[in-house]
Amino acid sequence: GWFVQAEAPPGAIFTSFRETIIRDHRSKIGQQDVALYFVHWLTDLAGAEPTPLAGCEKFVTKFPLPVLNSFLRSFSFVERIATQTETQVMEDYLKVRWEEHETKLGPLPTGDSAIAKMRLVCMAQMNANAVVTAFDSLSEDDIDMLSLEMSRTGCVGQTFSQNLVPKEAFSRCEGPAFLVYYGPAFFQSLGNDSPAKRLCVLADIYRCARGLWPSSAAKVNTCVTIRIDVIKTLSTVDMQEATSRGDVWMLMKHNETEAFVEKNSKKHINRLIASGQEFQMIDLASLKLLK
Repeated sequence: GWFVQAEAPPGAIFTSFRETIIRDHRSKIGQQDVALYFVHWLTDLAGAEPTPLAGCEKFVTKFPLPVLNSFLRSFSFVERIATQTETQVMEDYLKVRWEEHETKLGPLPTGDSAIAKMRLVCMAQMNANAVVTAFDSLSEDDIDMLSLEMSRTGCVGQTFSQNLVPKEAFSRCEGPAFLVYYGPAFFQSLGNDSPAKRLCVLADIYRCARGLWPSSAAKVNTCVTIRIDVIKTLSTVDMQEATSRGDVWMLMKHNETEAFVEKNSKKHINRLIASGQEFQMIDLASLKLLK
């Protein structure tokens, strides 16, 4: 799921798997072996059910055809991890997903925001056109934030192609990279909400995460998970209404590899500060300026 929906940076998706291939099998595993592994994984999904019929029904009722097709389409890319780097595999996949999107998105993007836009297409799925169109209406600060943070690979010595990412992402490999857990659900539940406002919220979540984990070359191969469970199905109107009642949205650091978006009362902030809790405030003020 992390790969199909471009939810995670390539390091979080592939590094452990690739290292196992190299370390345990001395690179003797080929693409056909990786392909067989994923066929086995696919049958395991059905095999987890108690009867063959229930296993077949699982693919029909729990895996809508577009979702199942996306998984199957991804196999031909995942098997390349036997011969390519994590970032090369992901870049190739993102390009094909853009080109094969059901509703045409136009030519492949280039420039600083290209990787961010291609990842957002995979995340938003049926809402991809609206989200990509809204991206260019954001403030320069938000565009820069999304372009940079969504271009980090989480891999030592690896970057996406120079013409697809900001200069900083290409010339300075730093980390940690961020995995925004439930990021796809946040955009797939768009409904009548403003895609620009949701992008603005995502940009500020990345901004808060970077405040908690300053970038460093020493952390280039690490990945931090940012959990947004609590807002994944909320509209930006819901979030703003909470602030109008006196609550605040914050990104709370739980440990060295995880932070959670949480809602707290303003009265609770002083206790958090007194206890030494690390957190960053999510700023929703700029949403009022967006349509």
